[in-house]
Amino acid sequence: MKYDQVKVGVDPVIFTIFRNRLHVYLNKREKDPFIGLLELPGGLLVENESANDTIKRKLLEQFGDVYFKQFHTFTNPKRDPRFRVISIGFIALVPMEQIKNKDDIHEVQNLSRLAFDHLEIIKKAREEIKQNISTNALKKFMPDKFPLNKLQEVYEVLENKKYDNRNFRKKILSLDILEDTKEMEKKVSHRPAKLFKFNN
Repeated sequence: MKYDQVKVGVDPVIFTIFRNRLHVYLNKREKDPFIGLLELPGGLLVENESANDTIKRKLLEQFGDVYFKQFHTFTNPKRDPRFRVISIGFIALVPMEQIKNKDDIHEVQNLSRLAFDHLEIIKKAREEIKQNISTNALKKFMPDKFPLNKLQEVYEVLENKKYDNRNFRKKILSLDILEDTKEMEKKVSHRPAKLFKFNN
């Protein structure tokens, strides 16, 4: 049996919310293969690095401290035409204010051809975040205090679905992740709503 010489890389799917739409951070590839196509800002593990070390290095360089989690490993032997590369996929969530160049974000539902298998990676990450929204993920897109309708908007973007306002309120309060601040919205043109925050 012949064993391949295998390289290992990481591919972070960096999601952000812009104008109430889910976007992903992509770079334009500057070398072959797939020169000129958009790609995830990944890279290979270097000596003495774990996958988490590599992803931290990649994300810290551009965005500072962000939420991330590993979600899948991609092992198709043909995913890179040059050599065998196994890619460990990560989901990262970055608030829009931490992204310097808006030209680097692209609406997820409008993506077409990307380099390598990166479109497949993004689709799988999209499904993962729809099915498994954590409190840590939600916190990345919310201020310290917020009305429930703002939280509902974030849920709807991440899950790609619409909620009835009453049903959403009932669902979210049953999760016991929020605390009523006893404060109300200020300086709004509509009836002020209660403000909540995430509990510990």
